[in-house]
Amino acid sequence: MPLPSHKYSKRPLCGAKCKRTGLPCKNMPVNTSKTGRCRMHGGVIGKRNVLRGADHPQYRNAGQTRQERHERRAKSLMFQRLEEIGWHIDLFAKGSTKTRGRKVGGKLDLNQDDELIIALYESINTVKKS
Repeated sequence: MPLPSHKYSKRPLCGAKCKRTGLPCKNMPVNTSKTGRCRMHGGVIGKRNVLRGADHPQYRNAGQTRQERHERRAKSLMFQRLEEIGWHIDLFAKGSTKTRGRKVGGKLDLNQDDELIIALYESINTVKKS
């Protein structure tokens, strides 16, 4: 069904056609559409400035921007690697429990020298950035 504003306009119709009947679409093309298509058949409305973070109208909770998630992930990885190194060198008491929850960077086998070096590098590198 065409939009009501088309009745009073002398603009051409959308160039899309129905597969079954072969009739053209009865809606007007979008103003910025180079292909002459309506909003339902691929006429892009145009580029809008997308607001990010706290400026976005649907922003609800702090800590959910891409940069904040990245920083939180780096801190979690640093603490995870430091905890793994602590357990490896028997820094913690035998009765204590490990940190629960999802591990950020995957588990490393610290009995292998190269993975121990990776864990040390990741924990030290993150501390320097902070």
